[in-house]
Amino acid sequence: MAKQKVVLKLSMENNKQRAKALKCVTKLHGIVSVSADDDKITVVGEGIDSVKLSMMLRKKMGFAELVMVTPEKEKTELDAKSMQPLVQPIYYYAYPA
Repeated sequence: MAKQKVVLKLSMENNKQRAKALKCVTKLHGIVSVSADDDKITVVGEGIDSVKLSMMLRKKMGFAELVMVTPEKEKTELDAKSMQPLVQPIYYYAYPA
């Protein structure tokens, strides 16, 4: 299965509701990372059922809107090859004879 990114819009007015929503989201299997902005939660994971996630949040929080589901881009070998390593210059010192 491929990684996917799910963005959900919630009504989170205080930190207690934000913690409740994050706790609810992290219970699912396959979650890699979760981040919460002002009123949105972004979930990245493998094999996430976005409908099940939104229904679970609706049951706990009262309001949850599924905003976006996209496949997460993974780094390819081309990206790794295009990155240049940091090369430090070599300084040669001339000692007086």
